[in-house]
Amino acid sequence: MAKKTAKKKPMKKAAPKKAVKKTATATKKPVVKAAPKWTAAMKPKNGGTLSYTQAEFVENIRGFLGLEKRSEAKSICEDFARFIKDSLRKGYKLPLMGLGKLYVRQSKARMGRNPATGETIQIPARKRVRFVATKALKEAVLR
Repeated sequence: MAKKTAKKKPMKKAAPKKAVKKTATATKKPVVKAAPKWTAAMKPKNGGTLSYTQAEFVENIRGFLGLEKRSEAKSICEDFARFIKDSLRKGYKLPLMGLGKLYVRQSKARMGRNPATGETIQIPARKRVRFVATKALKEAVLR
């Protein structure tokens, strides 16, 4: 018995692509999505206290940014925290757009008093992390 072999048809070569000049109207501009509005799902769920758990915070970041996975949001939060720590350690002042500025300040050594015994003690100089809120943040939160 002779086997029939299928003959392959030769593939046609694609025509070479012509170079196309891009004009200003032909370029795509990135689409900027509007920030989502505050929803009931973004409120803390831990009873009477008004503070987020870390899991709630990460979940809200995921929903706010429209990310698929919770792990992506957690990674963003961790990377942002690491960036802030490294920058402050190097002595940079960090402007947080619309919120304020984070910076490290050196406090002076001073004399203090132990309230229990009344004796005076020496308080050493140290570095402190400070945050100065913008006027816009103060008006939005404290009105």
